[in-house]
Amino acid sequence: MRLLPDAKHGRTLAVILLLITLLLAYLLGMHWWFVAPLWQSRQQMIELRDEEARFRAIAQQRDAIRSALKEVHAFESENPGFLTEANFDLAASAMIQRLQEQVDLLQAGERCKLVSRTPYRDNRTARGDKESVEPFEKVTIKVRMMCEMEHFGPLLHGLESGSPQLFVSDLTINSRRGTPGVRRAPRPGQPNANGFLDQSFDLYGYLRRASGGKS
Repeated sequence: MRLLPDAKHGRTLAVILLLITLLLAYLLGMHWWFVAPLWQSRQQMIELRDEEARFRAIAQQRDAIRSALKEVHAFESENPGFLTEANFDLAASAMIQRLQEQVDLLQAGERCKLVSRTPYRDNRTARGDKESVEPFEKVTIKVRMMCEMEHFGPLLHGLESGSPQLFVSDLTINSRRGTPGVRRAPRPGQPNANGFLDQSFDLYGYLRRASGGKS
C-alpha cells in the first residue's frame, strides 16, 4: 500500500501550498498594511478633488448669487403684503385707522358701525419664546361691530383686497333682530340693534421683524 503521493502529485501539492502561503503573506503583510491605506488615500484624494471642483464652481457664481440676493431683498422691501410700520403699536394703530376708513367709505351711518377694536399681541411673541420666534410678527385687531349684511360683505372685501394685505379670521355673526312688532331703544353711543347683525372677527396682518428678531 502506497502512503506517500507520487512525485508529480507532490509537486502540484507543493505549488498549491506555496501559492496559499504567498497569498496569506500578501494579505497579512502587504495588503492591510500598505495596499489598503494607499487605496483609501486615493479615494480620499478623489473626493477632495471633486469637492474642490464644486467649491470652484460655486465661487465662480458668487457674483450671480449676490445679485440674486439683492433682488430678493429689494422685492421683500417693496412687497405690499407686509405692514410697513416700525413696530407693533404703530402697525396696530394704522390697521385701526384703515378699518375706520373702510367703514366710512360705505357711507352707511348707523347701519354699519364699529363697536370696539382692540389690539391683541400673542403673549408668546411678547415674551420672545423660542417656539414663537418667526421672521414676521402677527399684528391682530379684535373687532366687534353691528352692521347689515349688505354692507358687511363689501367691508370685508375692501379690507382683504387692499394694501398692505390684511386677513380676517374667527368670524362670528349673531342675529340681533328683536321680537316682531317691538323696537328697542338703542343705548347711548350704540347703533340701533333692530335688524342688525352683531359681528366679531380678528383682523390681522404681518409685520416684518427688525434684525435681531425684535420689532
